[in-house]
Amino acid sequence: MSIGILGYGVYIPRYRINRAEYIKAWGQFAAAGVEEKAVLGFDEDSITMSVEASRNALNHAEVDASKLNAVYFASTSSPYAEKLVSSTIAMAVGASPRVSVADFTSSTMAGTSALLMGLDFVASGRGHFALITASDCPYADPGEFIEHPFGAGAAAFVVGEGAPIATIENSDSTTIEALGERFRKYEEKSIETLGIPSYTEAVIMKTVTSSVKALIDKTGRKPSDFNFVVLPQFDGRMPSTIARMNGFEETQFTPSMIVSQVGDAGAASPLIGLAKVLDEAKPGNRVLVASYGAGAGSDAVSINVNEEIMKRKGAVPSVKDYLADKKYIDYIYYLKIKKMI
Repeated sequence: MSIGILGYGVYIPRYRINRAEYIKAWGQFAAAGVEEKAVLGFDEDSITMSVEASRNALNHAEVDASKLNAVYFASTSSPYAEKLVSSTIAMAVGASPRVSVADFTSSTMAGTSALLMGLDFVASGRGHFALITASDCPYADPGEFIEHPFGAGAAAFVVGEGAPIATIENSDSTTIEALGERFRKYEEKSIETLGIPSYTEAVIMKTVTSSVKALIDKTGRKPSDFNFVVLPQFDGRMPSTIARMNGFEETQFTPSMIVSQVGDAGAASPLIGLAKVLDEAKPGNRVLVASYGAGAGSDAVSINVNEEIMKRKGAVPSVKDYLADKKYIDYIYYLKIKKMI
């Protein structure tokens, strides 16, 4: 019996704000390649988004929540500094009380870390099914340029034994010590930056390139062997730069791009990007997913798409379905929703 990804789902809030609203308010929009971004509703947060994405994933995988043996939650914007959110999600989706739970926080690479941990959990024999959900809505002072691209969204994956739609071929992780170019201090709500874009970009390129090249070496493949590449999406420009540095073509990473319509969804971005390409993928396709967390670290994962994926097409709303269902708001309404005024 194979172990891999059995199903997945996403959730993207309906509200959107476009770059024109920021330009009217601030005279500019400091987020390259972002045309609009998703915005939480008044009654939404990283928990509610996770629950919706998780329900979609369970339906897509055709796995009853009562069979889950682990539930992992990844986010940089949990409503709680000390309280398990994974337990709340487990109960909300109908999991048994006899379930292992864990929260992965403090880094935008938390989503891929949780996914790999979930796969390790099942592979170790501790359980048959694990639910991994990444949900984020980064927050910063509206007067800071770093706030401009921050969006919201969630993705969830069910991994376990059975007939997976995709299997993990290999992975690699890289860690280097670097100044926290993007950070949130203890008991502070807003994300800050050192304000040195050239340094930030150099650290991201170095870290992600290290994990991607190590993964390619492990698998014995070439960049051209991958049909889809999912790269860190803090804005719309960086993925293109990383792709060129690692020998990938635009056609390989463009299908995964969600930042232009969702914004920077933090720890959820890589997994929403993965869900988007799985919506389009065919059996035999290969996907490379890379994440990045300030500090600095990167996960790179090689995924093979299986025949089973064709049986699940259209079973739950796709990323494109969520992107199409939207309602635009103005900047004042945006500030009210974010409780900035």
